[in-house]
Amino acid sequence: MADFDAHTLIGDDNRDVMFLRDMIEESEKAEIERKQKHKARIAGEIFDEEEKGKGGEDGGIDAWLTDIQEKDSQLRRQQEQRSASFGALPPVRNSSNTKKKVQVGPSDVEKQKAEEKNSRKVDENGVPKHQKYYQYDYFKEWDKFDVDNELKRIEEEEKKQEEYKNFAKETADPFEDLSDPSETYKVEGMTPLERRLAAQREKEKGNECMKCGETNAASIYYSKSLELSPGNHLVLGNRAQAYIGMHCFLQAEMDCDQALAIEPSYTKAYYRRAVACKEQGKYAQAISDLEALLGKEPEHKLAETLLLECRRKNDAKQKEEAEKKRREEEKARYDAAPRRKIAIQEVEDDEDSEDECDDDDGLDKGAMDAARESVRLKKEEEERLLKVEAAKRKKDEGNAAVKSKDFAAAARHYAAALKILPEAETQERCLIYSNRAHVHLQTGEHQKAADDCTKALEANPQWAKAHHRRGVALGGLGRYGEALEALETALKLESDSKQTVNEIRRLRKLQQDAKGRPAAAPAGKRVQIVEIDSDEEDE
Repeated sequence: MADFDAHTLIGDDNRDVMFLRDMIEESEKAEIERKQKHKARIAGEIFDEEEKGKGGEDGGIDAWLTDIQEKDSQLRRQQEQRSASFGALPPVRNSSNTKKKVQVGPSDVEKQKAEEKNSRKVDENGVPKHQKYYQYDYFKEWDKFDVDNELKRIEEEEKKQEEYKNFAKETADPFEDLSDPSETYKVEGMTPLERRLAAQREKEKGNECMKCGETNAASIYYSKSLELSPGNHLVLGNRAQAYIGMHCFLQAEMDCDQALAIEPSYTKAYYRRAVACKEQGKYAQAISDLEALLGKEPEHKLAETLLLECRRKNDAKQKEEAEKKRREEEKARYDAAPRRKIAIQEVEDDEDSEDECDDDDGLDKGAMDAARESVRLKKEEEERLLKVEAAKRKKDEGNAAVKSKDFAAAARHYAAALKILPEAETQERCLIYSNRAHVHLQTGEHQKAADDCTKALEANPQWAKAHHRRGVALGGLGRYGEALEALETALKLESDSKQTVNEIRRLRKLQQDAKGRPAAAPAGKRVQIVEIDSDEEDE
């Protein structure tokens, strides 16, 4: 097959090749100039830092120019040495061959494909199409199969795959010994300019690793950059981001602390430290950093979202800590109550003799009273909790009876729950009264329903459902004015209740029929009607 390259199809003249060479030379010159400018800029920064460190001593502009010229000459010599070591670029392949070659007929690749296509004369089972397949041919093929060679081939393939995996694993994580810059750089013999350039290269390597998601390698490159040139707040912030990706939140927080100590206006460090603190459960510190960040950048959306999350978690944590502290204080008071061991011996004697024995024991009466009081309070609390649990079980049984339309059983369960429940449990009693009022409305006992709703509202006057059921009960008793007043109160508390609006319309119509004239709506009031689900018993 003839070899047709791009360089051999350029015609009689060699203008394209010359243009390509000129373009390569210009790009190399531009790259050299860019590097020289970059090195000169870093040299100027180092000179400024050295001048600041001298405390104001100025050697004059001539000394500065001389120093810059020496550094520039040094960099030029290094560049020339590198260029000489690489040697000149080789000439473009076949650039001297200007003879134009034209392809005639099909190429060798096309001929090979055509031959393969023509030679493919077997069916799906591998049997030639012109040959008839018999069953004994199948067994003949198996006789030719060498089991030992096949097993050996499989073992060799597995061995090669294992070697490839180990090789890939070793090459994928080559950063174990890179944390020490002395292993790749001669740090002792490097000038400040060379150290700054090497640190910049390591930082760029870390940035490339971060773009690829290789946070472990990025953290190592950033560490090398900091060891070569300490005190760079940007590298510290980048390494903190890498540590966050590695879930090393404490190290990330420490890097952000150092970065902010060097540059307090570095806003990214505030956000990254807030993320690290949030993951460690330090919500108060995270909130402080996010508030400081939003003070500098009010439109930082990520900071706003994280601030809301941290505040929510901080409130929950404070409540949990307060509850834990309260329990510990109660336990400490109970444990601190004075106690004495008392030996009890049964004797057959009258009460006077027992009193005399008590006086002779010499026990601390105050300690005994405190111990008895502590035991009594603990016992009362246990009894209260047991009663509350029993009442809740009865209430749940009543709710189940309501769902099954067994209103008589539901009323019995609610009555038993109210009888068991302590008077101090006002919220739970309020729920049970409201549920029983719903049962009374279903059975037509409107007066009992109104009484239960009144008792429920004594515990919670802002409960719209209790006002609604009280209005329905009063409407059933024919007390339309009081019923409408209760329903309007319920509508104010729950303006999107369709049931309340429908009940108001129904009672106004009944009131109109009772009076024989249209009922005027209250002046200056507007009612918004929104459909909602049907009313059920409370949980």
